[in-house]
Amino acid sequence: MKRKYSDEEVQKHMLGRIYCNNDDRNIFVKRKGLFSWTMNLGNAWSWVITGTLALIINVIVIFLL
Repeated sequence: MKRKYSDEEVQKHMLGRIYCNNDDRNIFVKRKGLFSWTMNLGNAWSWVITGTLALIINVIVIFLL
């Protein structure tokens, strides 16, 4: 089961707007504030999601030119 990280632990691993915690298995992490979700760059699946989105955007741009 996933462990729930406290707000203090999340803030400890925050580098500005970037969150990187290899021990946290969550892909998306909620920060303090309204609509303040970020991706956990310590999780490999977040890199897969980012790469897939970049690939989709590049394919769309290429076909529109």
